[in-house]
Amino acid sequence: MRSFTPTPAPPGRLARLGVVLDTRNTPDRLREIARMCDRAGIDALWVRDHDAAGCPRLEAWTALVLAAADTSRVRVGAMLDIALRPAPLVAAMARTLDAALPGRLEMGFAGDSGHPDGPFPRIESPDAAVRARQLKDYLGVVRPLLAEESAGVAARDAPEATAAPALPAGPPLCVEAREPAGFAVAAQAADNVLLPAMPLADIRAAIDLVRRECERADRDPASLGIGVELPVSIGRTAAEARARAEAEDLFETIGHPAAVGIFGTLEQGQDRVIELAHLGITDLRCVLPNAADVHDVIAQLTAMVVGIPRALGPNAPRSPAPGPPPGWGGRRPGR
Repeated sequence: MRSFTPTPAPPGRLARLGVVLDTRNTPDRLREIARMCDRAGIDALWVRDHDAAGCPRLEAWTALVLAAADTSRVRVGAMLDIALRPAPLVAAMARTLDAALPGRLEMGFAGDSGHPDGPFPRIESPDAAVRARQLKDYLGVVRPLLAEESAGVAARDAPEATAAPALPAGPPLCVEAREPAGFAVAAQAADNVLLPAMPLADIRAAIDLVRRECERADRDPASLGIGVELPVSIGRTAAEARARAEAEDLFETIGHPAAVGIFGTLEQGQDRVIELAHLGITDLRCVLPNAADVHDVIAQLTAMVVGIPRALGPNAPRSPAPGPPPGWGGRRPGR
């Protein structure tokens, strides 16, 4: 049985916190936001391929390299459209970057470059089996090439007297999927599966299907990390969050945060993250409003994921506010 390395939630966090960098930005702005995230305690930065027919964007791999060069702690990853680059070329690119960023690189693959439209499908589309087979074949080329290179590096670094090192798996691999055929590929060949933005009830249904596919593949469901990419707009008030969301054109494509993402105040955002963590989400990837004050959103994100599932339950009442200190408001102590 192949060994997998699923993405866990970091200690003290409900889920690993990632930010999807906006490749509509200039290189300087993208690097600036990457540095903000690195210093603010974001766990991972992601870029993804998009349709070339849309607005001008930075090429995804170029954006990944720019973000990686300007950060030192945060993990970096790319969600790539398998139709755009041959698998051997991607493996060679990943090997080079992985050597420059030991332990920081992750790779993800999708059957298409756009955000899927509509809710979670109740009936699998006719093209789902074709896309799943293409994804599986692609991973079948990429993973052995990455593992082979990792094994070679480990062997060169090991003392001659030691036994041959175990075969490493290379950077963790993720598959983006929203239908059972894609979930089956993730269960058979990936470390993690990524769900696109969808309502909470559909996320619950998708996770159930993912676990079912793991059982069919004779794989422990706990060995497959489950992530979700969601639009996020949070603010000091709900009105501030609403203003940020309404000003972001991208949310018209992937969905409004109030419907398929995380929306509102910091407390409301944490409530949604608690729900996701109890469903089994271990990796949260946030698509943020591309606003001038995005640094304020980034600062609130890190507080949104603080906690552990066993201590925080969905819909649990908040702790009561502390009483006023002695003498506050002109009161005499003891009265």
